[in-house]
Amino acid sequence: MADIRKRGPCQWQVRIRRKGYPSQTKTFNIKSEAEAWAATTESEMVRGVFVSR
Repeated sequence: MADIRKRGPCQWQVRIRRKGYPSQTKTFNIKSEAEAWAATTESEMVRGVFVSR
């Protein structure tokens, strides 16, 4: 599940925690980019093609 938090006036932090995978965290300047990255990463985890970067 992705958790998107506002960090300061213009930063968004995404944290994805899913059973069986290492926790993934990334910070973005635009909320829509954060949401897109979260959706892509979670989709990879569901399909089983996720590679920890």
